[in-house]
Amino acid sequence: MSDTIHDHVAQRFHDHLTRRLDRLERENRRLKLLGGLALLGLAALTLMGQTVPTPVANTLEAERFVLRDGAGHVRATLGLRPDGTAVLALADDTQQDRAVLSVTAPGEASVDLSDRAGHLRAGLGVRADGSALLTLLDQADRPRVELKTYGDGRPSLALLDQGGRPRSLLALTAEGATGLTLYDRNGRRRTAMGTEPAGAPAVWLYDVEGNGRAMLGITGDGQPTLNLNDAGGKGRLWLRVSADFQLPFLSLHDRDGKQRLAMLLQQGGVPRLALGDAAERVIWKAP
Repeated sequence: MSDTIHDHVAQRFHDHLTRRLDRLERENRRLKLLGGLALLGLAALTLMGQTVPTPVANTLEAERFVLRDGAGHVRATLGLRPDGTAVLALADDTQQDRAVLSVTAPGEASVDLSDRAGHLRAGLGVRADGSALLTLLDQADRPRVELKTYGDGRPSLALLDQGGRPRSLLALTAEGATGLTLYDRNGRRRTAMGTEPAGAPAVWLYDVEGNGRAMLGITGDGQPTLNLNDAGGKGRLWLRVSADFQLPFLSLHDRDGKQRLAMLLQQGGVPRLALGDAAERVIWKAP
């Protein structure tokens, strides 16, 4: 009977050991399977990391863009006008456009700046011909300052009154001559001063009709000159000092511009006087 009990115990121990070994073997196979799957996953991730990423779109297309702040106010718009002008408008917190950048279809570009009340205060534009204009305006939208360059490069600066009329104009010609012109409230030229390309200066005075009546200048050879004209623009009096001998000379002319009297102070201080007829022939002189 002891052998039977012993055999029974041994059989139970053998069965228990067999089941345990079977379980360990199954767990070992499961661990190997999980390990293999992990290796496969790692390999897949590695391969995915080596592949080229999907391209991200870098172009956004639309006919109009609107930018709003946190309160829903429109602060910027980008779009096209019916005439084909491309416009970028930037607004303040009241949705008032303060800066507007535009380019027309023919190629003219401009920048307009406004105050909080919506009044245009400054404008910068470039035309298709290459000329550029900077305009400063007052609070009533009236242009008061204009700085301009023409297509050939000539610059000018104009100051305007409340009626939009120029009162002062500073300009430089393509040849290099400079000029400053002053106008009255009616837009008529009254005073001008300038220099020739070589540097000879002159000052002009004009009457209410815009006719040049007086000119004071220095010629290119250094001769100071004063010319007085009548209302018709005819020179009636010339006063100058010769550049070579530094001698004063006075000449009077009739309404036809004919010289009728000439006075000269000669070297040594000797004066000379000559009178002429309508044909400018000398009819009397002294000495």
